[in-house]
Amino acid sequence: MPSTRSKTTTVVDNYPTPPARCSGVLLHVTSLPTKYGIGDVGPSALNFLEWLHKAGQTVWQFLPLNPHGHAGSPYGTPSAMAANPAIIALDPLLEVGLLQPNDIEELQGLPADHVDYDRVTPLKRRALRLARDRFREGTIANPVLAEWEERLNKFVVAHGSAWLDDYALFTAIRDKEGKPWVEWPVDLRDRKSSALHKARKDLEDDIDEHVFNQFLFNEQWTLVRRRAKELGVRLVGDIPIFVAHDSADVWSHRKMFKLDKDGKQIVQAGVPPDYFSATGQLWGNPVYDWDAIAKDGYKWWTQRFRRTLELTDVIRIDHFRGFQAAWEVPAEDKTAQNGKWVEGPGAKVFRAVDKALGTHMPVIAEDLGLITKEVHDLRDELGYPGMKVLQFAWGGDGQYDPRNDHLPHNLKHHRCVYYTGTHDNNTVRGWAESASPAERRAVRQYLGRAPPGVSNGGETGAKRKRLDDEDQKEVKSDVSSQETALEIIDSSSYDFIRLALSSIADMAIFQLQDALDLGGDCRMNLPATAEGNWKWRAGNDQLTEEIAQRLRELTQLYGRV
Repeated sequence: MPSTRSKTTTVVDNYPTPPARCSGVLLHVTSLPTKYGIGDVGPSALNFLEWLHKAGQTVWQFLPLNPHGHAGSPYGTPSAMAANPAIIALDPLLEVGLLQPNDIEELQGLPADHVDYDRVTPLKRRALRLARDRFREGTIANPVLAEWEERLNKFVVAHGSAWLDDYALFTAIRDKEGKPWVEWPVDLRDRKSSALHKARKDLEDDIDEHVFNQFLFNEQWTLVRRRAKELGVRLVGDIPIFVAHDSADVWSHRKMFKLDKDGKQIVQAGVPPDYFSATGQLWGNPVYDWDAIAKDGYKWWTQRFRRTLELTDVIRIDHFRGFQAAWEVPAEDKTAQNGKWVEGPGAKVFRAVDKALGTHMPVIAEDLGLITKEVHDLRDELGYPGMKVLQFAWGGDGQYDPRNDHLPHNLKHHRCVYYTGTHDNNTVRGWAESASPAERRAVRQYLGRAPPGVSNGGETGAKRKRLDDEDQKEVKSDVSSQETALEIIDSSSYDFIRLALSSIADMAIFQLQDALDLGGDCRMNLPATAEGNWKWRAGNDQLTEEIAQRLRELTQLYGRV
């Protein structure tokens, strides 16, 4: 596939992402422990930062902070700019008097170990609406609230024309109409000025609600950012390359996407058959018209990166390869098998954004899946670190390949982020329990372990040393496949964490589930499935001093504190 870049590639060596040799934890905000059915950006986020600091970790990576879409997905968001109201903390609103304990009793009855999005979303919204109403009534005597009006006005001035006005109006109309924007009355669908003016007047109260929620998030996240900086913890956020069709972004910027005259999709995004799915993954997102975006000077992308950098220190770009070429599938197709690769803008969009922002953006390129040399060249030209995943290193049901580039000894450059697994992977324990015999054998050999019951030096293990020679022969001949599995299962989570930490990669990341040694029932997402994902939550009792100390000792051992 031809590259969209110039023929001369300049590799940026001094990229400004993380300092050398750091590590951290991947945990989405929704997974934090709280009393209200979903993680939030209040005390639970601040407590997690303190725990990370005790554990010697200097990175917190999370998934997109935008409003969740279907079944809780943070990758099907109705806005690429706004924050998720469901992760606004309620405790600070109790403290200032905008909420009373009886306002949130139902939320406190929700499950603690997973997110029930169907229940938590409306209950959380109702509580936030109550808080907004009391704030606007002005009957709560609190000096903190007296300052909020001025700060709210400044927030609206700073973000209104860029994204906040369109998001709040879109969300209010969407709530009223109860259907996607392509099915709205034509004048609203096509953004006729008279229709928009009337909608702003008719829905003024609803629009104010959405603006107020974004302000609340901003106030709370500002405290999180401040504390993270004090503790030396870098925040790694996530930008999915694509946005949802039913979103404020597509409604407001139709010319940026390949749509027909009625706003319907001509093509949709996905990926071809790969490790995760034999029929590919059909994402359904609208595809960009990069020529139209270039004519506009990449303004929307500049705003998107600027907004993300307001919330995070480093940006992980999900599906980075789509900037080199994206898999476009006809809109009517039911699988992604019949798509085709269509070239993207390459480095042009990033150069334009860097110039507009006056900086070289701190970016991690998610370069997993079917990746070509052109994608790697683009990543290296821009100086972005790529990603490697230990769970991809062991050969599956095939033959172990010592040249597999996800193996620790094959990392060719420190400019890399090494994961035990991403949010799309199983937990390490879950992976080990479902791994093929070939994978288990490869991991066992890589770690320098002998077959079950035999030590590395050829002597029998401690337990079996007590047996006589005849018994040993019998035990060795009777080793079951289950025992073979158990030898790696018992320690696999921390084996993988140790391998990632000991590598030359600048940054090592592991899911919190791996630090807690949890099984596959705690995985965050199963790609190519629409239901049952994004639910897992940690418990307060799981973030222990013992685990923090264990992680700190390992992190110190490999020079990452």
